[in-house]
Amino acid sequence: MELRHVRYFVAVADSLSFTKGAEKLRIAQPSLTRQIKHLEDELGVRLLNRSTKHVTLTKEGECFLAGARRLLSCIAEIIDNLHELNRPKPAAINIGYVPNSFHGVLPASLAVYEKEFPTVSINLFGVPSLEQVRSLNEGKIDLGFMGLLEPEADGSLEFRKIALYDVVLLMAKKNRANKRKVIDLKDLTQTFFISLSDHCYHGYGQWLNKTCQDAGFKPRILQIAENESMLIQAVRSELGVALLPEQIRNVAHENVLIRPIRPSIRIGSIAAWKKNNPSRELADYLKVIEQVGAKLLRPFAGKDKAKS
Repeated sequence: MELRHVRYFVAVADSLSFTKGAEKLRIAQPSLTRQIKHLEDELGVRLLNRSTKHVTLTKEGECFLAGARRLLSCIAEIIDNLHELNRPKPAAINIGYVPNSFHGVLPASLAVYEKEFPTVSINLFGVPSLEQVRSLNEGKIDLGFMGLLEPEADGSLEFRKIALYDVVLLMAKKNRANKRKVIDLKDLTQTFFISLSDHCYHGYGQWLNKTCQDAGFKPRILQIAENESMLIQAVRSELGVALLPEQIRNVAHENVLIRPIRPSIRIGSIAAWKKNNPSRELADYLKVIEQVGAKLLRPFAGKDKAKS
C-alpha cells in the first residue's frame, strides 16, 4: 500500500464521488477507480459500495477512513516540521524582570533598543529573581533584570551590576523624626524595620542586616512584605521604617516621608544571562544597557562588575 492510495481513498470518501475525487486530485477518473480497486484488493476488504448513481462507505471503509485521516495528518505535521528546520526564525529577545519600580535601565534601554532594532520582537516576563535563574538556564529568557541583588553563584550564568541607586529611608509622616532632612542610620537602633521578601527580592534581608550591622546595630524586623506596595502600606501605618532605592519615589507614597540617610549608601541593579548564549539580539541589547547605564544612571566602575 502506497501513501498515494490512502490520499486517493480519502478524496473519494470525502466527496462520495469518483468524479469529484478525480477532479480534486487532478487525475483521470478511470485511473482513480483502478487505484482504489488495487487498495481494496491489497487490504482484502471492500471499502466502498458502488452503484451507477451513488458511492457509499462500507463499515470497513468508515474504519479505514478514520485511520487514513490520522495518517495523513501525521505526515503533514512531519513535513511541516522538516520545513520548519530551515525556516528563518523571527528575531526576538525574551527579557525577565522583577516587577517593581526600581528599574531605571530597563524602560530606558527598551526605548533605545526598539529604536535601533525595530524588527526585533521584545517579550517581557515578570519573574522573581530565583525563577529567573531557572528560566535563564532553561533558555526561556535571554536576559534577566534580577533586581537589586545578585543570587548565589551560578557557574552557568554571567552577572553584571549595571547601575547604582542611592538608598533612602521611608517613614510615616507622624514619625517623631519627620523634621529631620537627613536621617542617621545609627539613630534607628530601637526602630522597627519593614523588610522585603527574599522570594521577590532575593538577598534583600541579608543586605538589610549587613547595612545596619555596618552602622553598629542589628535591625529589628517587624514585618516582611512581598512587594513595595505592601511595604509602603506598613510604613504608612506606622509599623516601622524601610530602606529602599531612591526609585521608590516613583510609587505613590501618600503620608510617607522619604529621607536621605547618613552615611550615604548605594545599592546595585543586577542583570544576568546564560554563558555562551549565541543570540545576536542579546549581544546588541547588552551594548544598549551599557550605553543607557552610562548616561542615565551611575554604573559601577569596571573593577566593581560582578565576577561570574
